[in-house]
Amino acid sequence: MKKFSIYLTLQLIALVVFGQSYKLQSPNGKVYASIEVKDGLSYAVFNDGNPIVEHSTIAMKANLFDEKAFSGKHRAAYDSSNVMVTPTWGTYAQLQDHYNQLTLSYENGLSVQFRCYNDGFAWRLLTTFDNEIIVFDEPNRFNLPANCTVYFPEVSGFLTPFEVNYLPKPLESIDKDKLALTPFMFKTPNGELVVISESNLFEYPGMFMQKDGDDGFKTVFPKYPKKEKQQLPGRLHLVKWPQISRMVVKKTENYIAKSDGKRSFPWRVIMIANNDAEILQNNLVYLLADDPKMDFSWVKPGKVVWDWYHNWNLQGVDFEAGINTQTYKYMIDFAAKNGIEYINIDDGWTKLWSFERVNPNLDLAEVIDYAKSKGVGVFIWAMWNTIDKNFTANLDMFSKMGVSGLKVDFFDRTDQRIVDFVNQLAQECAKRKLLLNLHGMYKPTGINRTYPNIVNIEGVLGLEYNKFSDKCTPTHNLTIPFVRNVVGPMDYTPGSMRHVSPDKFEKSWDNPHSMTTRAQQMAMYVVYHGGVQMLADSPTLYENDSIALGFLSKVPVSWDLTLPIEGEVGIHIAIARKKGNKWYIGCMTADEGHEFNINLNFLDDKDYKMTVISEGNSDDELVKTSVKTKKNEKHTFKVNQRSGLVIILE
Repeated sequence: MKKFSIYLTLQLIALVVFGQSYKLQSPNGKVYASIEVKDGLSYAVFNDGNPIVEHSTIAMKANLFDEKAFSGKHRAAYDSSNVMVTPTWGTYAQLQDHYNQLTLSYENGLSVQFRCYNDGFAWRLLTTFDNEIIVFDEPNRFNLPANCTVYFPEVSGFLTPFEVNYLPKPLESIDKDKLALTPFMFKTPNGELVVISESNLFEYPGMFMQKDGDDGFKTVFPKYPKKEKQQLPGRLHLVKWPQISRMVVKKTENYIAKSDGKRSFPWRVIMIANNDAEILQNNLVYLLADDPKMDFSWVKPGKVVWDWYHNWNLQGVDFEAGINTQTYKYMIDFAAKNGIEYINIDDGWTKLWSFERVNPNLDLAEVIDYAKSKGVGVFIWAMWNTIDKNFTANLDMFSKMGVSGLKVDFFDRTDQRIVDFVNQLAQECAKRKLLLNLHGMYKPTGINRTYPNIVNIEGVLGLEYNKFSDKCTPTHNLTIPFVRNVVGPMDYTPGSMRHVSPDKFEKSWDNPHSMTTRAQQMAMYVVYHGGVQMLADSPTLYENDSIALGFLSKVPVSWDLTLPIEGEVGIHIAIARKKGNKWYIGCMTADEGHEFNINLNFLDDKDYKMTVISEGNSDDELVKTSVKTKKNEKHTFKVNQRSGLVIILE
């Protein structure tokens, strides 16, 4: 490998003399990028000769250089790497980090690093300036092939909960200047599925995409806040509407980022799959992130009994359910009895803006002590801006309380101020051995590799929308595994035990129903992934379904191996995951039924018991069957529309 790198470097020196165009290939040669330094810096990406991103520019405007710097004199060097990465938790016990790399180093201290993987392409900027760097803009372009279908995650501005539908639209039908979140997904005319996102986001705002021209998008970023103000109406209502007590930006600076001049900037990532199912095993966002710099052996993934979705409703109990000590003790008993690692104490345990004004019906110390006595951990909810009012003291307070983790909510921004806060929060919570579940939060950018105590991130339109919206549709459920969950853990909060068909759906705060069957809700625990997974519905409903509860008590949240079986965005999916000696397969459908033909050629050469959990005679009924099977046997399963299937092989 060293000889290979030396040869390419020498070859490139000649290219610098006679021209300034470079080609960077993936290790298997199928993905390659054409990079050109001429009147700026540009690139194009291909897969098996098919255009993925056509000729597009890379640029940055800063106080220490401008876009002209990218066309200046430079040196170039190729390199390669092939190492194994061991995640603290996730969907694989080990990942191969195998790429070829090109670095262009300019005379003024700026450099650009490119990496080509078998399943994608990425680049980032690096600087070595002694002075502070102020970035005014980073106007990169992504020119897509004509006739693409874009799954457009449209937003109206930079203040957003990052909870959207990914709606398929012809590229040419998207109006100029329309704004979208990342991850950003499109399908090429040749059938490749492509996801654009970012990794290793530190001291910098998060990336949005804006339509710019007929076929192009440019990157846009929120400017650095100059003045913030907390929205006050949220103080008038304790439980339902904390989002109108957010910290919003009222004025901004004229720049997007300010930091030390010696730094690496976030990776811009293009994830490429030959078909829809293949994208499900893409791990580039994780692989491009920094390694952890602390000991995270204490991090314990698990499932969480959630209170907020079902509005603290417990059926058939001999006390008044609600935000009170008895309700949480019941939840703790339920968790302990069924091997569920955590409970969640959500919004309503205290005033939004003060942790000292605890709900008088809740003896928090008694609940936490009771949970400890039962071997159950506790997550406690808080708004980020309330924590920030007295940051160190508040984290010390939570640590002394004895909680296992924090569910921090309503960031709703991704400017540098918020990104810096999130990274500081992760670091300081890690020092106190506190887990984090981040809600109202931008998508994962590999931070769960750098800080594995971040065990889940929302950034998704999830099950909670059934309380106040009709947007959590079967099609949406079958789209997010291919785009949002590909970039990192996703707290969709599955587990609805109540279902109605979309034509009969009505939003309900106190009695929410999903639009998909109970069987599909079970399958979500295999198809979706995150370091903690909520059991969203009422414990008393789970207790009335022995099949559901038996499955939920044992299904893992962290896996050793993941194998996509088949899938089509928005239509159907089947994915297999392994933990220890046991395999789980999750199958889901949207608005059409589907026949899944599953070949068990991935099993070890031995006999297995195959347990199938599927839809019964009604949408809210489960049935369980078991048969013997073995390696290479093929099984066919018919799954109705808006339904699902779980297969357990042991």
